[in-house]
Amino acid sequence: MKGDGAMNILSSQLRLKSGKNDSHQARDEGYIPSIIYGKDMNNLPIKINRREVEAFIRNHGENSLVVLNIGGVNYTAIIKEVQTHPVTQKIIHMDFQKVSEDQKINVKIPVILNGRNYVEKGGAIMQQQIRDVEIECTAGNIPRKLEYDISSFKPGDVLRVADMEVSEEFLILQDPQSIIVSVSEANKISEAEEEEE
Repeated sequence: MKGDGAMNILSSQLRLKSGKNDSHQARDEGYIPSIIYGKDMNNLPIKINRREVEAFIRNHGENSLVVLNIGGVNYTAIIKEVQTHPVTQKIIHMDFQKVSEDQKINVKIPVILNGRNYVEKGGAIMQQQIRDVEIECTAGNIPRKLEYDISSFKPGDVLRVADMEVSEEFLILQDPQSIIVSVSEANKISEAEEEEE
Protein backbone atom coordinates (compact mmCIF):
# COMPACT_ATOMS: atom_id res chain seq x y z
CA MET A 1 0.00 0.00 0.00
CA LYS A 2 1.39 3.35 -0.97
CA GLY A 3 1.67 6.40 1.22
CA ASP A 4 -0.96 9.10 1.09
CA GLY A 5 1.07 11.60 -0.91
CA ALA A 6 2.14 15.12 -0.04
CA MET A 7 -1.30 16.63 0.60
CA ASN A 8 -1.15 16.18 4.38
CA ILE A 9 -0.42 19.68 5.64
CA LEU A 10 0.58 20.49 9.21
CA SER A 11 0.82 24.11 10.31
CA SER A 12 4.09 24.72 12.11
CA GLN A 13 5.68 27.61 13.93
CA LEU A 14 9.32 28.52 14.24
CA ARG A 15 10.76 28.29 17.73
CA LEU A 16 12.77 31.43 18.30
CA LYS A 17 14.76 29.74 21.03
CA SER A 18 15.99 26.20 21.58
CA GLY A 19 16.85 24.20 24.66
CA LYS A 20 15.05 22.37 27.46
CA ASN A 21 13.15 25.39 28.79
CA ASP A 22 11.79 26.25 25.36
CA SER A 23 10.81 22.62 24.73
CA HIS A 24 9.01 22.37 28.09
CA GLN A 25 7.13 25.58 27.37
CA ALA A 26 6.08 24.35 23.93
CA ARG A 27 4.72 21.12 25.44
CA ASP A 28 2.86 23.03 28.15
CA GLU A 29 1.19 25.10 25.42
CA GLY A 30 0.00 21.98 23.56
CA TYR A 31 2.79 21.77 20.99
CA ILE A 32 5.40 19.16 20.14
CA PRO A 33 8.91 20.62 19.84
CA SER A 34 10.47 19.42 16.60
CA ILE A 35 13.20 20.07 14.09
CA ILE A 36 13.32 19.90 10.31
CA TYR A 37 16.57 19.44 8.42
CA GLY A 38 17.65 18.51 4.93
CA LYS A 39 19.89 19.22 2.00
CA ASP A 40 20.52 22.89 1.20
CA MET A 41 18.81 24.18 4.33
CA ASN A 42 19.71 25.06 7.90
CA ASN A 43 18.19 23.08 10.74
CA LEU A 44 14.94 24.76 11.76
CA PRO A 45 13.57 24.34 15.30
CA ILE A 46 9.78 24.29 15.07
CA LYS A 47 6.70 23.39 17.10
CA ILE A 48 3.55 21.66 15.88
CA ASN A 49 0.10 21.38 17.43
CA ARG A 50 -0.04 18.08 19.35
CA ARG A 51 -3.63 17.26 18.38
CA GLU A 52 -2.90 17.77 14.69
CA VAL A 53 0.18 15.55 14.83
CA GLU A 54 -1.59 12.77 16.74
CA ALA A 55 -4.51 12.87 14.30
CA PHE A 56 -2.11 12.78 11.35
CA ILE A 57 -0.25 9.72 12.66
CA ARG A 58 -3.50 7.98 13.59
CA ASN A 59 -4.96 8.50 10.10
CA HIS A 60 -1.87 8.21 7.90
CA GLY A 61 0.82 6.45 9.92
CA GLU A 62 4.38 7.64 10.44
CA ASN A 63 5.56 6.82 6.92
CA SER A 64 3.43 9.21 4.86
CA LEU A 65 4.75 12.36 3.29
CA VAL A 66 3.75 15.50 5.11
CA VAL A 67 3.86 19.16 4.16
CA LEU A 68 5.01 21.44 6.96
CA ASN A 69 3.82 25.00 6.50
CA ILE A 70 6.34 27.17 8.30
CA GLY A 71 5.76 30.89 8.12
CA GLY A 72 3.89 30.54 4.83
CA VAL A 73 6.59 28.35 3.24
CA ASN A 74 5.78 24.70 2.49
CA TYR A 75 8.37 21.99 3.14
CA THR A 76 7.71 18.44 1.93
CA ALA A 77 9.11 16.09 4.53
CA ILE A 78 9.05 12.67 6.12
CA ILE A 79 8.99 11.85 9.81
CA LYS A 80 12.51 10.66 10.58
CA GLU A 81 12.27 10.10 14.33
CA VAL A 82 9.59 10.18 17.02
CA GLN A 83 10.65 10.37 20.66
CA THR A 84 8.12 9.32 23.30
CA HIS A 85 7.98 9.63 27.07
CA PRO A 86 9.04 6.33 28.67
CA VAL A 87 6.04 6.27 31.03
CA THR A 88 3.16 8.10 29.33
CA GLN A 89 4.22 7.16 25.77
CA LYS A 90 3.25 10.66 24.66
CA ILE A 91 5.28 12.20 21.86
CA ILE A 92 7.85 14.60 23.28
CA HIS A 93 9.94 15.44 20.19
CA MET A 94 10.00 14.80 16.44
CA ASP A 95 12.59 15.01 13.68
CA PHE A 96 11.53 15.75 10.10
CA GLN A 97 13.69 15.40 6.98
CA LYS A 98 13.01 17.66 4.01
CA VAL A 99 12.75 15.60 0.82
CA SER A 100 11.55 15.77 -2.78
CA GLU A 101 8.96 13.25 -3.95
CA ASP A 102 11.38 11.60 -6.39
CA GLN A 103 14.23 11.44 -3.87
CA LYS A 104 15.32 7.94 -2.82
CA ILE A 105 15.22 7.40 0.93
CA ASN A 106 15.52 4.59 3.47
CA VAL A 107 12.57 4.06 5.80
CA LYS A 108 11.36 1.37 8.19
CA ILE A 109 7.99 -0.20 7.38
CA PRO A 110 5.90 -2.32 9.78
CA VAL A 111 5.30 -5.97 8.87
CA ILE A 112 1.67 -7.02 9.38
CA LEU A 113 0.99 -10.75 9.65
CA ASN A 114 -2.57 -11.68 8.73
CA GLY A 115 -4.13 -14.94 9.91
CA ARG A 116 -2.40 -15.13 13.29
CA ASN A 117 -5.59 -16.37 14.95
CA TYR A 118 -5.82 -19.39 12.65
CA VAL A 119 -2.27 -20.40 13.55
CA GLU A 120 -2.76 -19.97 17.29
CA LYS A 121 -6.14 -21.73 17.32
CA GLY A 122 -4.37 -24.84 16.04
CA GLY A 123 -2.27 -24.94 19.20
CA ALA A 124 0.87 -23.55 17.59
CA ILE A 125 2.98 -20.68 18.89
CA MET A 126 4.33 -17.88 16.75
CA GLN A 127 7.64 -16.21 17.41
CA GLN A 128 7.86 -12.95 15.47
CA GLN A 129 11.45 -11.79 15.36
CA ILE A 130 11.13 -8.87 12.93
CA ARG A 131 8.31 -6.34 13.25
CA ASP A 132 9.53 -3.84 10.68
CA VAL A 133 11.88 -3.92 7.70
CA GLU A 134 14.05 -1.22 6.18
CA ILE A 135 13.35 -0.43 2.55
CA GLU A 136 14.62 1.93 -0.14
CA CYS A 137 12.04 3.79 -2.18
CA THR A 138 11.19 7.24 -3.46
CA ALA A 139 9.73 9.63 -0.90
CA GLY A 140 6.53 9.92 -2.92
CA ASN A 141 5.96 6.17 -2.94
CA ILE A 142 6.31 5.03 0.68
CA PRO A 143 4.16 2.02 1.57
CA ARG A 144 2.46 2.25 4.96
CA LYS A 145 3.00 -1.44 5.70
CA LEU A 146 3.97 -4.84 4.31
CA GLU A 147 1.42 -7.63 4.72
CA TYR A 148 1.71 -11.40 4.56
CA ASP A 149 -0.96 -14.08 5.06
CA ILE A 150 0.27 -16.79 7.44
CA SER A 151 -3.11 -18.44 8.09
CA SER A 152 -1.90 -21.69 6.48
CA PHE A 153 1.32 -21.87 8.53
CA LYS A 154 1.94 -24.98 10.61
CA PRO A 155 4.62 -25.91 13.20
CA GLY A 156 7.99 -25.89 11.47
CA ASP A 157 7.06 -23.19 8.95
CA VAL A 158 9.24 -20.10 8.72
CA LEU A 159 8.72 -16.77 6.97
CA ARG A 160 11.92 -15.07 5.81
CA VAL A 161 12.47 -11.62 4.36
CA ALA A 162 13.06 -13.24 0.95
CA ASP A 163 9.51 -14.68 1.04
CA MET A 164 7.89 -11.24 1.09
CA GLU A 165 6.38 -10.31 -2.27
CA VAL A 166 7.02 -6.63 -2.80
CA SER A 167 6.47 -4.09 -5.53
CA GLU A 168 9.30 -3.37 -7.95
CA GLU A 169 9.03 0.24 -6.83
CA PHE A 170 10.99 -0.42 -3.67
CA LEU A 171 13.80 -2.62 -2.35
CA ILE A 172 14.05 -4.41 1.00
CA LEU A 173 17.50 -3.72 2.43
CA GLN A 174 17.62 -6.38 5.15
CA ASP A 175 19.27 -9.79 4.83
CA PRO A 176 16.91 -11.92 2.68
CA GLN A 177 17.52 -14.91 4.97
CA SER A 178 16.49 -13.05 8.14
CA ILE A 179 13.56 -14.79 9.84
CA ILE A 180 10.45 -12.68 10.29
CA VAL A 181 8.36 -15.30 12.07
CA SER A 182 8.62 -18.98 12.92
CA VAL A 183 5.89 -21.36 14.07
CA SER A 184 6.47 -24.07 16.67
CA GLU A 185 4.44 -26.55 18.67
CA ALA A 186 3.49 -25.23 22.09
CA ASN A 187 4.98 -28.18 23.98
CA LYS A 188 8.35 -27.79 22.22
CA ILE A 189 8.52 -24.16 23.28
CA SER A 190 7.83 -25.17 26.89
CA GLU A 191 10.50 -27.87 26.79
CA ALA A 192 13.07 -25.41 25.41
CA GLU A 193 12.29 -22.91 28.16
CA GLU A 194 12.66 -25.62 30.84
CA GLU A 195 16.07 -26.60 29.44
CA GLU A 196 17.23 -22.98 29.63
CA GLU A 197 16.27 -22.85 33.30
